[in-house]
Parts: sequence; structure tokens; C-alpha cells
Amino acid sequence: CKKACGIAAIGKDELGRAAIDYKKCTSCGQCLVNCPFGAISDKSYIVDIIETLKGSDNSKNYKVYAVVAPSIASQFSYAKLDQVVTAIKQLGFHSVVEAALGADMVAYKESKELAEKGFLTSSCCPAFVMYIEKAFPTMTDKISHNLSPMAEIAKYIKDSDPTAKVVFIGPCTAKKMEVQWDKVKPYVDYAMTFEELQAIFDSKDIEVSELEGTVLDNA
Repeated sequence: CKKACGIAAIGKDELGRAAIDYKKCTSCGQCLVNCPFGAISDKSYIVDIIETLKGSDNSKNYKVYAVVAPSIASQFSYAKLDQVVTAIKQLGFHSVVEAALGADMVAYKESKELAEKGFLTSSCCPAFVMYIEKAFPTMTDKISHNLSPMAEIAKYIKDSDPTAKVVFIGPCTAKKMEVQWDKVKPYVDYAMTFEELQAIFDSKDIEVSELEGTVLDNA
């Protein structure tokens, strides 16, 4: 178990069972990948996301936006990126927006912050932010106060459309933890992994590689 965690957050409880020390855990998700028994899993919001899509009634009641991580470009190797965008829209999403625009917004703000502070660590990765807070607490004041690209683009979307729902789709389980932060909750409703997205495609019998392509917004 210890080998499955780079920061030694996995140990044994009083009964000798493997246990996670959440005072150390940064929700990076490496234990999910490394556990040889598949005994650790991340919390899924698939049911909530499907219910949210159903509730939108094809964007009649409100619009559901999919904010996707840039790594989506290479995640679905069996299909083209524009076909994946079409498939996401077929699930009921109003629009598919790449988080790169949020990264540009954050970079612009962080450049000003860096000029003021002289030394700065990024706020883009929630696992990294939690690692600094837990392992190097004296460096906490050096963490950028800006939102991550995911949250920044979601804020932009909700500022433009207050009734919108935002679902982040990416490779990292740590994002599921980030959406629970008080400063992020107002902007991102749910987060899911690419694996979960594929599961929804499969449940809908969507053959992604056979679809016509759609342009990815703000890629």
C-alpha cells in the first residue's frame, strides 16, 4: 500500500487494514492506478450529471456546458477530436468548451500577481495546491490566489449565463475534490473523468468514430 502513494498517506489502522490518512492525502489519484487489487475508487457523479442533462430538456430549461481538459485531444485515440465533441453534444450538452481559454485568463492574472510577489506557485492543479498546504505550510502564502483554468472558464460561463450548469471533463480525479472547494462550488457543478465519459457513450450506444465532426470552442 505504501508504494501506491508517493506521500505516504496510506498506512494501517488499529486492525491492520489499509487506511488513507486524509491529513496527508492530496486526492491525486495515484493510489487508484497503483493498487493491484483495485480496492480504491473515486467518487462518481455520473448519475447526477445524467439527471442534470435530463433536467435541461435539450437546453430548454437551462444550458449545460462541458468544459474539457486540453488532453482530450489525445484521449480518444479511436476517433477524431471533432467527433468526440459531437458525441458530447449528443448527450445533451449545449456547448463544449476547452479549458485553454481559462488557462489564458489565469496566466494573464498570475503574471500580474507574480510581478507583485516576486515568487509564486501555480494554482492550476488542486493536488499540487493541497500538497504545498499539507507538506510545506510555510509556503502557502506563495500559492497564487487565482482560480484554476477549469474554475476560471466556468466562472466566465456563469457570469455570461447565470442559469448555466457546468461539468468539467478531464483525466484527473483531483478535480472532483476541487469542485467541492467553497471558492469553486459556485462555478463548477460536477467533474468527471474521461473514463466516465466513455462509460456514458457506451450506455447510449454512441459510436463516436462514425459521427460527423463539430468544432471545439476556444481550443
